[in-house]
Amino acid sequence: MSGCTSADANGVVVAAVRAGTVAARAGLCAGDRVLTVNGHPLRDAIDFQFHAADAVLRLDVEREGRRRPLTVARARADLGVELEAPRAGDIATCANKCVFCFIHQLPRGMRRSLYVKDDDYRLSFLHGNYITLTDLDEADFERIVEQRLSPLYVSVHATDPDLRHALLGRPRRTAEILPRLERLAKARIRVHAQIVLCPDLNDGAHLARTIAELAPLHPHVATVAIVPVGLTRHRERLPSLRVMTPDEAAALVDTVAGWQRDHLATLGSRFVFLADEVYLVAARPLPAAAAYEAFPLIEDGVGLVRRFEDGWRRSLARRRARSIARDVTLVTGEMFAPRLRALVAMLDAAPRARIAAVPNEFFGRGIGVAGLLTGVDIQRELARRGDLGEAVLLPAVTVRDGDGVLLDDVTPADLARDLGVRVALVAPAPAALLDALCR
Repeated sequence: MSGCTSADANGVVVAAVRAGTVAARAGLCAGDRVLTVNGHPLRDAIDFQFHAADAVLRLDVEREGRRRPLTVARARADLGVELEAPRAGDIATCANKCVFCFIHQLPRGMRRSLYVKDDDYRLSFLHGNYITLTDLDEADFERIVEQRLSPLYVSVHATDPDLRHALLGRPRRTAEILPRLERLAKARIRVHAQIVLCPDLNDGAHLARTIAELAPLHPHVATVAIVPVGLTRHRERLPSLRVMTPDEAAALVDTVAGWQRDHLATLGSRFVFLADEVYLVAARPLPAAAAYEAFPLIEDGVGLVRRFEDGWRRSLARRRARSIARDVTLVTGEMFAPRLRALVAMLDAAPRARIAAVPNEFFGRGIGVAGLLTGVDIQRELARRGDLGEAVLLPAVTVRDGDGVLLDDVTPADLARDLGVRVALVAPAPAALLDALCR
């Protein structure tokens, strides 16, 4: 993306103001467009955060076509303001054509927002989205350094320039990754790096080289997450790729364990972390919670299973009610289903909770996580099962935030109507699931 200039400073729109907060008392309202903070024009939410750190904020606000000044006296860190998300046209999109890109593997006919590929450093800072750094221009770099936009999440995949160029689909604009990471490290910008591992491409010696060349940048390159490539059945006219075998996954677990021991001794951190899926494919035990070093990569599927299972045991130990109170069906993906069955078996009257491992026919059976289940697959599997009890408990991660729909635009209400049973969303937290089962 090109750097923002003062001409781009059109302000930020307020989505909500919580009652009783300093912003509400100052008169700020949902729908207001904040144009400046203490005289500084605003381009986006990052500018607002950066310039709104002072104790007294003098805002230039546009409401219903008229401009008015407002003064907010900060009493605490939280102003009570939620800003609107950027519109699709405001997001810097990705010019790469990565050989493993999940969006390229979507079938036609889905809603347009699912096909947006962002490569926006602002979303990386605000929401943890991964970016390639290939499209950053000088103005972008200067802003990252000036406003201390840290941490950033960077898709590295390989440090070998030719290999990385090939993995990114040989884009017209190229930029070697190591010099860019070195520049961020020099500015003390914290980076979490990611490697999407594609067997026969960036594994083996290539992976070893990538880790060896990233390690000297620690602690500024704080972590490296290795996640296995995800392949759908919609790969027409795309490069030929394959997933790792159980034996390859087991060998990778052993290799990374050795790297972690070495890095812990030399860097004070394990530095390299494997996605949970690798351990599950390898049928190897998950590391203990301490091995994830406070779970900085939980949104990348690194330590998610360990944290959930440990949280389940802690929540269960604190509960008086340990008996399942209702006949229900729990929906999950095929990958987590065996572990969920083992957790539910710890409860009294466990047979009252049916575990429905839903095969992902929409994307292909290689996709086994609950967050990528579609309504059509859930409906098909549950209809086949017949008796679902008095309710179906659906993981909230299957529903897109803000849209209220699953990936294929089916709603929980659609499922309830078609299946003839109540469908309830459950947050992906052990206590929430226990509350839903044992109340």
